[in-house]
Amino acid sequence: MDVTLERAEAITELQSILLSTSDIDDLVQAVADAAAARLAPPAEVTVTLRRHGRLGVVASSGDRARRCDEVEYAADDGPCVEAVDSLTLVLSADLTTETRWPAWTQAAREAGFRSAAAFPAEVEPGVSVAVNLYSEDPEGSIEASTERGTMYAGEVARAVQLSLRVAREAETSQDLRAALASRSVIDQAVGVIMAQNRCSSDDAFAMLRSASQHRNVKLRDVATSIIENLTGQAPTPSRSFVERSS
Repeated sequence: MDVTLERAEAITELQSILLSTSDIDDLVQAVADAAAARLAPPAEVTVTLRRHGRLGVVASSGDRARRCDEVEYAADDGPCVEAVDSLTLVLSADLTTETRWPAWTQAAREAGFRSAAAFPAEVEPGVSVAVNLYSEDPEGSIEASTERGTMYAGEVARAVQLSLRVAREAETSQDLRAALASRSVIDQAVGVIMAQNRCSSDDAFAMLRSASQHRNVKLRDVATSIIENLTGQAPTPSRSFVERSS
């Protein structure tokens, strides 16, 4: 097939996958299934994620390929491992003569595969993915699939990158809400101290901080105790910081 036409078809297929999936798990699984059907059938595909040194299968189109990956991870030796570490395409065009990764090669042969390839992509520093193709056909068919396989890997990398970014933003948002809620409770306690001692806000805050240091208790906990002793109820955050119900 013409390379330009193949690329156009791959882009169209990936766009269709993006439009038809609602979360990262579905997206990565759909890419694995599409790759298995398109790259070098009959084949199976897995998607490997390495994050901060830890390896795992995040999607698989078949059990045989998944089991081969598990053998590879246990040995920490094989084309998928090499690909995510080096971020270079790794091909094994003929498993009958392959000698580089003994444990994985034996598992792949016994599973009925004749050739394999690992298409890597970097997500961000310390995080990488690989689309791993296991084919029952030798040599030519798998070597002809390199561009499309690389495109699939790139799409998975973008999906994982977006997922990690969303997760980090959610964590940051939660930390911010917690900090704002703490500040709200502390401000309420400062107001109570000002009223009771007829002092300035700076003096009231100094009293609160001194009590925290002497008791070796967090500032927010001291503030909470003051409000509970006064009202008999736990303090409530400012309405600006209360979670909206869905």
